[in-house]
Amino acid sequence: MSGSSIVQSSPPTRGLTPSRPSSPAPRRSRQRRELLVSLALLAPAAAVIVLLMAVPLVTVVADSFTDRSFISPTSSFVGFENYSDVLTGDAFWPTWSRTLLWTGVSVFFQIAIGLAFAMLLNQRFRGRGGLRAIFLLPWITPVVVVALIWKWMLNDLYGIINNLLGAVRPEWGDLAWFSDQSLALATVIGVNVWRGVPFTMIILLAGLQSVPGELVEAASVDGAGRLRTFATVTLPHLRGILLTVALIFTMFNFNNFDLIYLGTRGGPGDQTMILPVKTYDVAFNGLQVGESGAWATLTLITIAVIAGIYFAYMRRREAKH
Repeated sequence: MSGSSIVQSSPPTRGLTPSRPSSPAPRRSRQRRELLVSLALLAPAAAVIVLLMAVPLVTVVADSFTDRSFISPTSSFVGFENYSDVLTGDAFWPTWSRTLLWTGVSVFFQIAIGLAFAMLLNQRFRGRGGLRAIFLLPWITPVVVVALIWKWMLNDLYGIINNLLGAVRPEWGDLAWFSDQSLALATVIGVNVWRGVPFTMIILLAGLQSVPGELVEAASVDGAGRLRTFATVTLPHLRGILLTVALIFTMFNFNNFDLIYLGTRGGPGDQTMILPVKTYDVAFNGLQVGESGAWATLTLITIAVIAGIYFAYMRRREAKH
């Protein structure tokens, strides 16, 4: 072999050109078009929300700073006078605390009983689907019908429940469930729980069905009983769902107007008077629109504080995990 060097040349490439990064201009243009289309699709729903929620809310808050009433054609700005009258009056704090009691007890039993029924219906047995549909009836029944049914069944003169109780003990047959000051609040809470349990049951049943089966089997293999398996496997898996349901039902029950108004109208006395019913009473019975706006705004502030505490807790919980 001669001393001349051998040069190895690579085979020529065909049809290959250096790749160039795509221009960002078409991409930005496409993103801009997608954003405009999204805004156009959301505009009708946003307009409805603004008209039906934002405008009335702003109007109520604005009225709370005036002396507007249904008996006067004019109104004037009074600043925080309505808030001062409400907060220093005799009705606000008892009504506020009663609303918290109504909400807390209702939410607790709606979730506890709903979870119990969800665990029952999570088992496999014949007729489970039909039983689920039957359990859902209280929730899908209109509130007006629910109130009328329970007022008929709990009537102290001809109610079927009093007739059954009277057969056991005669003095129980004359219980005035909706008009007795010692029974009225517990009665409307019971009716409210009866109506709300099916909704929590359906949500928690979906959560139970998403619990990984291998975790339950591993707990049983380790010798854990049903109670321990529920406490260590099922309940931690449902914690997020339970907190969400608690928030939803807290806001729902805090704003619940129709059931108490149809059942007791806030009576007897003020034993079942909660903030939404009191707001209605001040506006349409007392004819004081400005003062009722202050009641409504204070109710909104309370709900916002509760929701803020919930979201702060959830953020802290997510940060830990």
